[in-house]
Amino acid sequence: MGADTVVELERAVEKSRAQAGEDPSRLAELAAALTALGIAYNAGARYPDAVALTEEAVDTWRLVVGENGGHRSELADALATLGSYYRVIGLDEEADEAAEEARVTRLGRG
Repeated sequence: MGADTVVELERAVEKSRAQAGEDPSRLAELAAALTALGIAYNAGARYPDAVALTEEAVDTWRLVVGENGGHRSELADALATLGSYYRVIGLDEEADEAAEEARVTRLGRG
């Protein structure tokens, strides 16, 4: 991804943070923005940034799922993505845990 795309995604995260801070019903938008920026950072080999944002996205998706039970597939996808990022940086145990949580979440048991 190009630098312009990353800048736009960073702006989207800032905007989504502000909106979710004022209106918690917009947390799903924030989680989606965090996920997208994490993917962009990963594509640019900014692995620590990608991991941090994706961890935040997972935490935010958990809040959304806890509120209304929806968005389980998005949470599972974010967990799977986080697991792959952990694996890249050598955190194999954490990668396995994230992958298992993603599997359980997809089955509707998480």
